[in-house]
Formats: sequence, structure tokens, C-alpha cells
Amino acid sequence: MQTGDLPRNSRISGALTRGGGHASIGLLRKRYCKRGHTIRDVARLAGVSPGTVSKALNGTDRVGADTRERVRAVAKQLNWQPNQLARGLVLRRTHLIGLVVPSITNDFCAQVYEGAQSYASERGYSLLLSVTEDDPQREASVVKRFTEAVHVDGIIAIPAPIEEGKSPFRDLHAAHWPYVLVSRRFPGLPSDYVICDNLEGGRLATEHLISLGHRRIAYVFDSRQSACTNVIERRQGYQRALAAAGIDCDPALCVAVDLHNHPQNQVQLRNMIDARRPTAIFAHNDRTAVIVLGWLRSVGLGVPSDMALVGFANLNLATIVTPTLTTVEYGLRETGRLAAKALIDRVEGKTAEPQQIVLTPRLIVRESSGGRLCQS
Repeated sequence: MQTGDLPRNSRISGALTRGGGHASIGLLRKRYCKRGHTIRDVARLAGVSPGTVSKALNGTDRVGADTRERVRAVAKQLNWQPNQLARGLVLRRTHLIGLVVPSITNDFCAQVYEGAQSYASERGYSLLLSVTEDDPQREASVVKRFTEAVHVDGIIAIPAPIEEGKSPFRDLHAAHWPYVLVSRRFPGLPSDYVICDNLEGGRLATEHLISLGHRRIAYVFDSRQSACTNVIERRQGYQRALAAAGIDCDPALCVAVDLHNHPQNQVQLRNMIDARRPTAIFAHNDRTAVIVLGWLRSVGLGVPSDMALVGFANLNLATIVTPTLTTVEYGLRETGRLAAKALIDRVEGKTAEPQQIVLTPRLIVRESSGGRLCQS
């Protein structure tokens, strides 16, 4: 009998089925020492078809648990792994995911990456990172390269500030190319996304300051992101909290600053404070809050003694600065993990409807607002 003609009911197959396949595998190793093992070798020893081997090792639920474990045991003993390149050609997948972020130095992006990378690895995918600096043209170039040259299976992105009609993700949606947006979204585009409940977060931050007796509360945000949904929705939450407390919303207290032009944003903040005399500032994110904190110090204003301050996101720097930053948290690593899950499920055909995940925020009270500290 030729080695390649081992029948399913052979002594080798029977021994494996009964759990005593070590000697049989050793015999097969000797016989096959002159060539690498193939999926057919695994199939013969496990007593199944090559197709069942593929399904068992790909984690499909169409294979019984006993069969799956038997196939994995054989593959491990033979030190055999599926050829990912060949598998990708068959499935028309690369098992690559493009991650598009504004910055690699921003802790926000780093935490989202960590969450996405960890989950993607568990599902057998790798991440390719690309940075846009929130530049719409660079973003369009990155998306084109990922889809036309690299052929990623899908894209996770913190989209650049741009009109919905000009976004490259509108084209991806029309082409049915899998993608998931993080933090920001386009209201008219039925995308998969993972975001925070920004209305609720804005309300929590503002109500906290109101509870401390503040009635002149400013909302400060990055002028380059003024059209982003997260900035708009947090401002709406801020405005609703003021209205609920019977406080008129002064438009002059909503200030857009250019975070990349420190002299200019200092002038904008100085003019707002001199003209409107706020006693508290809600910054649309922690990075903005820290820049505001530095400027307040430079002009001799103390936090929280002269000005209470609240941020948003709970970045690592929120616990490093002095005073520590009161902020709104919603789980950045979990955001990345959920985005990767939503994308891979979409790629693998496990979902049909848009996956629109909205995370619940919570307030973390620290020193900068002058409130009673959270135990965290």
C-alpha cells in the first residue's frame, strides 16, 4: 500500500479516533520525512475530509467540538499550519486591516490601536497603521492605497474633518467595502461605527460644573474639528444642561481655538475671559483641556482656584498633569476592540445590518474642577 493511500478505517485512523494517535503520528512523520505535510495528511489521520480540516481550523461553527479538537490535535502533532497566503487567495482575503488615525503621538489613537490590535490578533488578522494628521487629502490617499494596492479586508478609521459628500468613506460605502468609523461619524451615511454618547458626556461634564455653583461656563474646542459630530454633540449636551438648569447659553462662551497656533489661541481665550468672565471651562477633549491649562497658568490664573476645568476622554495624561484632570471617560481600548470586532464580523459575513455602537460615558472627578474626588 502506498503511503498516500491510507484508508480512513486504517489502524492509524482508528487509533487517533480513540485518542491514542501519538505512535501513529510518529510513524507518519517518518514516512513523510522527505516532504512537508499537507492538509490531506491531517485529514487522513483525523479521519475527515480536507474541507472539514479547513473548517475546523478556521473556527467555523459548522464543525462539531469533538471533530474540531481531533483535527487540531493532529495538526499540532504534525506541526502543520494552514498556508495563509493560499487561504487568502481562496477566500479572497488578506487578513489585513487598515487603521487610519490622525496621529501616532496622540494617546487617544494609541489606546484605540491597542484595543483593535489585541482583538484582531485573536481573530487571525493583522493591522496596518497609517496617519492622516486630520488632512482630508492625505486620508483620501491612504484609503486609496489600502484598497487598491494593499487590498486590506477592511478599514477602521477616525475620519478626518470633512464634508460628508467629500469623504472617501462615502465611496467605500457605495462599493460595499467594509469599514468602521471611530469617535466621529457622518449622520447621512449608514456606516458601521463605534462612538461615545457625546450628548450624554457633554451633559455630565456641564452638570458637574453647575453642581459646583458655576453659571458662566465656557465650551472650548479645536477649530479644525468644529464640523466633527463629536464636537457638535458635546456642545449640544453642554447647551441642554445649561437650559435644564435655567441658565442662558451665551454664544460668546463657545470658543473655537487653533491648537496648532498657540499665540492665536491665547488671544482668543484671553478675549473671551476678559469679555465674558467665565468661572469654568468644559474642553471638548483632554488634549484641548491640557493646552488651556497651560495657558491659564501662563497668565497667572489658577486651576481650580480661579477657573474650574473639565476635559473629555480620560487619556493617560489626565492623571499626570497638575492638577489632575476631571474628565469624561468611555473606554478607548474597548472602543478599538469593538471596532475590530464589528469590522471582522462584517468581513466574514456574520452581520448584515449596520453596526452602530454607542458607548455610555461616565464622569471621573479629579482636582481640576474643584469637586469632590472620585475613588479612582
